[in-house]
This record gives sequence, structure tokens and C-alpha cells, in this order.
Amino acid sequence: MAADEAIWHVVAGSAQQGPLTKAQVLEFLRAGMLAGNDLIWHPGFTEWKPVSEIDDFRQQPPRMTAGRRVPLQSKINVSVRPEHVADGNEPSRGKKWSLWKSANIGILVGALALVLQVVSGRGFELADYAHTGSAATISSLIGQILGAPLIFVVVAAARNLVYWRRPKSSASAARGALTFVALLACILGALKVYGEVVFSSAEMIGGETRKAFVADTSRACVQKQRATGAGVTEAQIEKYCSCLSENMADGTTYQQLGTEPDANALADLRKKTEAAGYACRRDLS
Repeated sequence: MAADEAIWHVVAGSAQQGPLTKAQVLEFLRAGMLAGNDLIWHPGFTEWKPVSEIDDFRQQPPRMTAGRRVPLQSKINVSVRPEHVADGNEPSRGKKWSLWKSANIGILVGALALVLQVVSGRGFELADYAHTGSAATISSLIGQILGAPLIFVVVAAARNLVYWRRPKSSASAARGALTFVALLACILGALKVYGEVVFSSAEMIGGETRKAFVADTSRACVQKQRATGAGVTEAQIEKYCSCLSENMADGTTYQQLGTEPDANALADLRKKTEAAGYACRRDLS
């Protein structure tokens, strides 16, 4: 190959430059803009190599002192190209990770975790939050969803700091941001639909939903019984409230949980509560 042929590509600092001639690479070395452990490549190489391993540049001329160093652009007219050459023949040596791309991978992992939570029968809280749709519950859902993307972004940022000399990612930040917002909106929409489906069922509550209902009902009952000061023991209160909450759960559907009760529903609920309370008091006597 001709000595004056512009075939060399180098990575000086964090910028990729080239194609350069042999003379230009030598000038980089003389000007202190390129070191022996910096990377170099030309067509025919299978990978990037340190400059010191190339015979043409192994015997480097002494570097000029800092005070006499000549600015690069004043000596050589080369194009600074942070990305790979356009002909596609240059091997990839790795780039920095895109933070938005990492966030999008993270949000997909987070979505998968939510699906697994639902499949395993632990999706009542998600359905309840999505069905309620208040600012507090939506904020809580978004917080759960954004946990995984945040971890992925931190990992990507840490890797980019370690490999700070590598070229920047070619991924579009704007496209990545739009994709992230679209994914977040789709996940929230899917959770909303899931909540509506769960609380439209006429089936009796079960699983995690029943456990949560029993725990909440029992807690409210204990507080109320303690406040009445009827002269009963703590053990009697606990037993009564546990019995009452179990009986109430036996007659409650998902649809009733998800519907704001009207006057008729409240009257029916009062009758059920009185009947359950009577049965539980009878068991205690």
C-alpha cells in the first residue's frame, strides 16, 4: 500500500479521526495528540490495535514538550468523525451505551415483572390502584414501573464512565425518549384495563384480594370495638372481628369492591354486617 494513502483511523481521546495518511498519523504522534496505547485501524485489520503494535509507528519520534506542542488543526486538515466510517468496513469496537435505550430495556423488564406478579395471583394491589385512578395511586404505580429503568440507567451511566474513551452511542435520544413515554403510557393503560376487568367480575373475592379484605375489615372492627369499651377482653375482640371479617368476605364480590355503593347497596351491606355480627357474637357466647 502506498505510504501517502489515507487508510488509517485512530481514536485519540474520545474522538475517532480518519481516514489519515501515515504521515498524518506520525504528525499526531509528534504533536502529542496520539499515544502508543491509543487505538488504530485500517481496512484489512480484524480489530482495533494499539498504535505501539504497528511497525510503521513503533519507533515514535520524541514528543514535543507541552510548551512547543502544535495545535492539531493548524497542522493537519482531517475530519473528526465520532461514528464509524460510512462504508461499513470498519469493525465495531464498542460504543457507549445509550441511556434512553437502557431505560427502555429497563421499563420492558419492569413490565415483565408486573405480568409475573399478576400471573402469580398477587396483582390485586395493582388492580386496586389502577381502578382507583387517583393521583396518589397513579403516582405509586409509576414509581413501581420506573424502578427497573432507573437501575438500568445507573448501570449504563457507570459503564460509560469506565469506557469514557469509546465513541458515543448512535441511538437517537429523541426517539428513545418518545419510545419510553409511549411504553409508560401503554403499561399504565394496560393496568387500567386490568383493574376494570378485575372489579367487574361477579365472582366472590378470593386469593390475595380476600386476604387484603379480611385484614382491612378486621382492623377496622378491632378499632371500633376497642373504642366502645364494652368490657370485653382483647382476645374476645380479636376472635369476634376475625369471625366478622371472614363472614363478610364470604358474601362479597369483586364487583361490589370496585363499585361506589348507593343507598340500596349500603342498606344491603348493613344487613349483612348485622347478620354476620349476630352469628359471631353467638359463637362467642
